[in-house]
Amino acid sequence: MMEEQCILLLDGDTEFRALLGAVLNARGYRVLEAASAQAATTVLLTESPDLVIVDGLLPDLPGVEWIESIRQGDAETLIVYLSAFWRDLATFQRLTQELGVSLVAYKPLDPLVFAETIGRLLKLEPRRTDSVPPTVGSAPAEPPDTLRARMAQLREAYTLELPGKLDELEARIDEARQRPDAAKQAASSAHRLRGTAGAYGFKLVGVLAGKIEDLLSEYQSSPLRVRRNLWTEISRALEDARLAARSQGSTSRVGLQSMDTVSAGTILFVDDDADVRRTAKLFLRKQLLDVCVAGSAPEALHKAASIKLAAAIVDVHLKERSGFDLCRELRELPGKENLPLVLMSGDQRLETRVAATQVGASLFIEKPLREDVLSLAVQQIVDETSARHGRVLLLEDDPDFAKHAELLLQANDIDTRAIVTPAELPSALEEFRPDLLLLDIDLPNTSGVDVCKALRMSVQWQTLPILMITAHVDDDMRIEAFRSGANDFISKPVLEEEFNARVDMQLMHARLLQERAERDPLSGLMLRRPFLEALEQRLSEAHRNETPLALALIDIDHFKQVNDGFGHTYGDTVIAGLGRLLRQRFRHEDLRCRWGGEEFIVVLPGQKAELLERALGRVLKELSEMRFEASDRTTFSVTASAGVAARPDDGLSAEALIRRADRRLYQAKSNGRNRIVGPSSHYPDESRSGFRKQHIA
Repeated sequence: MMEEQCILLLDGDTEFRALLGAVLNARGYRVLEAASAQAATTVLLTESPDLVIVDGLLPDLPGVEWIESIRQGDAETLIVYLSAFWRDLATFQRLTQELGVSLVAYKPLDPLVFAETIGRLLKLEPRRTDSVPPTVGSAPAEPPDTLRARMAQLREAYTLELPGKLDELEARIDEARQRPDAAKQAASSAHRLRGTAGAYGFKLVGVLAGKIEDLLSEYQSSPLRVRRNLWTEISRALEDARLAARSQGSTSRVGLQSMDTVSAGTILFVDDDADVRRTAKLFLRKQLLDVCVAGSAPEALHKAASIKLAAAIVDVHLKERSGFDLCRELRELPGKENLPLVLMSGDQRLETRVAATQVGASLFIEKPLREDVLSLAVQQIVDETSARHGRVLLLEDDPDFAKHAELLLQANDIDTRAIVTPAELPSALEEFRPDLLLLDIDLPNTSGVDVCKALRMSVQWQTLPILMITAHVDDDMRIEAFRSGANDFISKPVLEEEFNARVDMQLMHARLLQERAERDPLSGLMLRRPFLEALEQRLSEAHRNETPLALALIDIDHFKQVNDGFGHTYGDTVIAGLGRLLRQRFRHEDLRCRWGGEEFIVVLPGQKAELLERALGRVLKELSEMRFEASDRTTFSVTASAGVAARPDDGLSAEALIRRADRRLYQAKSNGRNRIVGPSSHYPDESRSGFRKQHIA
């Protein structure tokens, strides 16, 4: 039986060791734990771990010094260094070049992603034959359900203990205020929260604890020259952390899901100009996106290794390393082979743009950065990542080629339908609603060129991408295909790589054009006209199949007060926030529309009103728990009300359903707001309606 690989986890935080240890155990590793440098040294007298994970700030010794001490007698063991913040390039180079550290990772980290990185390290490095004694009957890796249950238990326990940890931090801060020599203990408490809270899903608590640690470090360096407002800033950060702990604790299940499933992830922004990083962070956080910034290529690589990324935005002209090289290295990290990349530069030459495409960048944006361009680029790339791969309809009378093409498409997760004759085309287009038509030119009794011309005469299908396929390769046939309205042309026999590339390109362009024409740029949801067209199609399907359909009309409560009190920019942030929730919390086939102003519509085909009420209730609860920050550091929250209608009881047409949902929305507003009124149930008012604000600056 293959030997277990052994990992020594050296960290002074019990909760962090418990969480990461559970994940590593579930992957089949034998995990040894140590809470201090002295304890870890004792472990190494009897054990020879394959890999050691070391926190940078240990209770009895800095992590760097402990690594230096063991390297005097052991130059081979793999070491991963953990830190709650990026120190400087010199420290990084000392760790990686002088001390042979394999990876520098940053807290808070996603334990599941980090465990994958550890697995990659252990597979890449040669195993030492004397590292671990043989283990007889070692336990198999835990199944995913067991790991989820274990992580749920750990997070629930941490949620209950977090208020006590904040009380302890407050007590140590009070001591430090009276006695400068107590500041080190207070900073240590803040450091533990900084690194651990985020790993358990309390990201904001971790960020605020980090702010407290930095302020206490400032105090330690010059206790006799304390800034006038330093203790005020510490107190405010602590109070904000308490608020964040309470609000996030009430949504612990949402937080747990984010630890255990693939989510949109974090946007990595890399630029060596601190002002550009601050500006970009502000822009992206207004879109309610998680943002991680890095000032150099090494910092970016090692932050990326321990967090889940939705996309990376990289400056072409970094000082230490070119942005092009960094993009290549980012995609070499485990699990990031297809990471969406955006490159930015003030250099607009064609050569620069061509180089961007050669490293796999999806978009190229110009500097200086503009908020609207950056926001649009990120929304587009995140939407593309989470969107379905497309639907392709194939009209081909050769069964062997049709089968081969279907296999190629399905291997790329593309929904595919094949038909044999042009007579089947009208109904297939209406029912399947393809994003691309693959059309053979040589069809029985007609020509694909004539079929293409006929489609281009229909308003409905004028913009449908058409890729023509033929065994004829002469120039006249190509010209005739393009004149008939084909978007592209490929000849038989097809090369697999060329076929996939041409299909992907047409699907990408179709999706981009559709998004721009049909999406509200602020909320990312459908506009009214395309929504009504899609709703009519869903209603036709429901009528044909005799299936239900549920529709909800949503309105943000007291939205005028938000605009009047904080300005339209922050009203837009609320719109973007609700739009993001509606995009992420429903299925792709569900329709979501910004109906106008602060009104939205959600449609669930095939579902009854009760299910929509429950699903929407969870979303509106999430909205009420979100905190929005205005320019003066005032924070506020909002609620929303909704009315639900369902086919067939409330009507069979779009007009009838929207009218009934609007009446129920009015009833929800009249009954006190912050509730959902449906055909037979009322969503309970769990908190007072309207928006609430609190000054935190």
